[in-house]
Amino acid sequence: MDSPQTSAEIGGFGKPIVNFRPNLWRHLDKDRPILNLDLFWPIKLDDLNDDEEEENSDGDSKDVFPFKELKPLQTFHNLHYLQLNGMMRSYQPIIWATCWLNKNLTKLHLEMALEPEMNKDSKHKYRKIDETWSYDGSSDRQVDAEYLGSHGEGILHPEFGVGEYLDQHAMKQAQIDVVESLPIDNMRHLPISHLTLMNFAVDAGPFFRWFDPKKLVEITFLGQCIDTGFYLPDNMRFLVKATGPKPRPCPQPMVARVVKPGEVKLVTLKGGKVVPQEPTGGVAVAGKGVKTKLSQMMRLGKKDSKEAKESKDTAQLERNMANMAL
Repeated sequence: MDSPQTSAEIGGFGKPIVNFRPNLWRHLDKDRPILNLDLFWPIKLDDLNDDEEEENSDGDSKDVFPFKELKPLQTFHNLHYLQLNGMMRSYQPIIWATCWLNKNLTKLHLEMALEPEMNKDSKHKYRKIDETWSYDGSSDRQVDAEYLGSHGEGILHPEFGVGEYLDQHAMKQAQIDVVESLPIDNMRHLPISHLTLMNFAVDAGPFFRWFDPKKLVEITFLGQCIDTGFYLPDNMRFLVKATGPKPRPCPQPMVARVVKPGEVKLVTLKGGKVVPQEPTGGVAVAGKGVKTKLSQMMRLGKKDSKEAKESKDTAQLERNMANMAL
């Protein structure tokens, strides 16, 4: 019987397997069409006091999902939808190999945990893909053919910046690595029709070389992507929809009016009914009102104290859960 973490509904649309660990691979059906993994590993509180940061043989921090431990992803050959979230390093060589091996993989959703950062010398050349960004396929644009990556590793070359880079060389090398098992349908192009990227630096190279103009339909940018020369070839310009992050909804303005003297009255309730007040002098009424306000404030203070304790307990529980391995 499947555990709650490995049931069919977990790892599907909108239900990623959170804080995925390598020991969970064996529980996943290799024929599943949908796979949604959260690769982010929360930093343990005990590790914050470590003077030295431990690294594995790949140079990864101990708080990052190990590169080699993602390779079992390539054993899934029936994927139609793949989503990887919370990535703290690049796994593009493995991701693109997986895409080449799955002829029906039409939807790919990749989310980096951190946004790319361009060096100051080259920052002015590039534009952030934010709420104001739009792609105009009707305008003539000179395609910048400069490769900004680092030898097909899926990251920006230090000369240009730091962060994830949609790497055409990583796609090429991945195809070569799995060429003996490559489906006939994927011999020339990737099968992807819908591509979603979060926190990537993106240029035109991959779309001119590796994406199929007969299949690619939509490109969606989320988070803080950077346009480092994004452009689509002529046979995609008017057919592929490219959109940036949606504008944040504006808060609704609050409607206020002036309260006239006498509109607000202090009443006493007993048994759900208003108790008529006896005529008294102004000082006595004021004194009673002050006592009522003080009583309310004392009760409010006790309530706030209780809520503060509950909030503290909740935060402690969350910290404990973050320290637990799946």
